[in-house]
Amino acid sequence: MEILKGEKGVTLVEVLASITLLSIVLITLMNIFPQMGMMNNYNKMKTQGINTAKEVLLKWQNDNDRLKLFFDTPDVSVIPEFKQITGNVYNFEYVNGDFIVRVDVNKNFSKKSDIYNAHLIVVKLYNIEKPDTVVSETYGYVKIRR
Repeated sequence: MEILKGEKGVTLVEVLASITLLSIVLITLMNIFPQMGMMNNYNKMKTQGINTAKEVLLKWQNDNDRLKLFFDTPDVSVIPEFKQITGNVYNFEYVNGDFIVRVDVNKNFSKKSDIYNAHLIVVKLYNIEKPDTVVSETYGYVKIRR
């Protein structure tokens, strides 16, 4: 008991110093949470974009009847949900949820494409809020079964 009698307690300066240090630590931690939320939204958009791009590519690859008609005729009206943008490479785009989907189909990119009936297709997804930002991009080949 004699040891505790000599203690005087905590001074006001020590209390203020501890509150200041605790505030600095908490403010630093609070700044991390909004950045984590933004990163989660970015990753969500990227994951959805990758999945959507793969779905679009598979849709094009599995629609042989319409693709055959598309490659045999110069008329792009056989794919009504797309609108043609330019002439040489066939570029189509449409809106799918949060994305602008752009599909570039190269009808004859080499002589081998005629032999194997394989044509390059590139699928790019743009953010609908920022149309200049590419969210995801994939490519593959469409093969026309005759």
